[in-house]
Amino acid sequence: MIQYSKRVDRPSYQQQNPFVEYLDSLTYSRGNPLLKPENTNAFKISLTYDNQPFFSVSYNKTTDVIIENAPKQDGNLTYTSPENLAKYENLTFELNFPIEIGKKISGFGGNQLILNHYNADYLGGIYNQKQWNWQAYWQIAYKPQPSWSIEFSGFYTTRFLEEFVTIEPLGSMSLAIQKTIWDKKGKISLNFSDMLFSEKARGSADYQDIQLKFRSWSETRNIRLAFTYNFGNQKLKATRTRTSASEAETNRVKTN
Repeated sequence: MIQYSKRVDRPSYQQQNPFVEYLDSLTYSRGNPLLKPENTNAFKISLTYDNQPFFSVSYNKTTDVIIENAPKQDGNLTYTSPENLAKYENLTFELNFPIEIGKKISGFGGNQLILNHYNADYLGGIYNQKQWNWQAYWQIAYKPQPSWSIEFSGFYTTRFLEEFVTIEPLGSMSLAIQKTIWDKKGKISLNFSDMLFSEKARGSADYQDIQLKFRSWSETRNIRLAFTYNFGNQKLKATRTRTSASEAETNRVKTN
C-alpha cells in the first residue's frame, strides 16, 4: 500500500501560553503566542501479512517546525520557548511480527530504525543535526489456564535526537498477572510497572554558548493490585463511540 498525506498542525494552547513556568532557580520555560502552524508532507509504503501490519517505510518532511525547547540565555538564566525555527525530516523503517509458541503463548514484537534530521537558523547560526536510533518493543502473553493470564511487555530505545536535545538510551519492562473468577464477571489483576526502574530520561544540549544537561524521572515503578466486577448482561452490544466536531480543539489543549 502506498499512501500520501498533507497535514497542517496548529500549535497547542499551552505552547502559546506566554506565562513563565520555572523548572528550577536557573531554568524556566514560557509559551509563544506568535507561533504558526506546521506543514507536513508524509509518504508511506506498507506491507501486510495475514491482514496485520508487517513492514513499512515512511518519510515525513515538515516546514515551520515548532521547536518545543529552543534554548536561550537571559543573563545567568537559561529558558526555553517554542519557535517556528526549522525544517524537519523523518525516515522510519518499521518491522512488526507476531509471536506464537504453541497454544498458550502469543503476542507481538516490533522494531523501528529511525532517522531524525533538523535544520534550523537560530541565534545567528545554523543548527544542522541528524541522528539514527533503534527502538524495540514487545508484548507477550502466557495463558497457563483459561482463567489465568501472565503478560510481559517492554521497550528499549538507543540514543536519539529530539530537537536541540540528545536523549540517552532508556527502556522499561512490565509484568501483569490476571485471574478471572465468578464466570468471568470478576477479575483480579496484579501489575508491576517498570520493574527495573529504568525509564529515566537523561539528555544534553550543546549549541553555541548554551550547554545543558538534565536528568528526569518520576515514580514509574509501582505495583497495583485491583479487583473489578462487571454488573448486568455481558452479552449486550457496546454503545457506539461518538466523536464531536470539537475533538480537534480538545486535542490542542495539552498538559505536561
